[in-house]
Amino acid sequence: GVSMPAQSQIVADIMWVVDTSGSMGDDINQVKQRIAEFDAIMLGAGVDARYGLVRYGGNPVLIQDFTSYATFIAGGGPFSTLSANGGGTEDGSLALQTALTGTYRAGSVRNLILITDEDDDAPANRAALNADLAATVDNELINIIGNPGDDAGNYYRDLAPANGGAFFNILDFRNNPAAFFTNFVQTKLREIVEDFCTRNPTDPQCVNRVPEPGTLGLLGSAVLGYALLRRRREEV
Repeated sequence: GVSMPAQSQIVADIMWVVDTSGSMGDDINQVKQRIAEFDAIMLGAGVDARYGLVRYGGNPVLIQDFTSYATFIAGGGPFSTLSANGGGTEDGSLALQTALTGTYRAGSVRNLILITDEDDDAPANRAALNADLAATVDNELINIIGNPGDDAGNYYRDLAPANGGAFFNILDFRNNPAAFFTNFVQTKLREIVEDFCTRNPTDPQCVNRVPEPGTLGLLGSAVLGYALLRRRREEV
């Protein structure tokens, strides 16, 4: 068969935003075990992915700016040594705002993946986060793996779809990590491709890409839903 060009055209910067409070140790270890699958799926789909890391549970800190997968997972680095620290408040909206300070590549699909089993403890910061997100509203995908039973006012469950992504139940992650993560990565990939190709319809990766069954319909629905969500957000 004809081989595709080696270079990737779809550029994605993926910031992991991880709650490191005491109950999150097993979840952190599962992400470490499964990050290879995440990157393999991105590579296989022609996505040039870089990874960064914000930890929170206490004051949020960008502990790894965007870097290659190999550097991201290297022994002794911030990701490989990440662990639950047992304390602090879970200021998720502030952590997401911190994630926006990473060094994103021009034209990249920006991805924020927040993982927590707690509610956002920084409601006073939400307006500032929304202002920062609105500045790049066409280029922001938020996914949240959270606990719907501890999400006061549905904040996280509304925030993710309002910013091009989806909310996932962390209890499903804990119950069946392998199946959950595979579904999660495939969802992320679909979001990244659709976001990129909506903005770059003439890019060779988009022109030549054969949509999966239903993807065109999904894309139409996603664009319509995004427009409605954006209008709703602007009216609030």
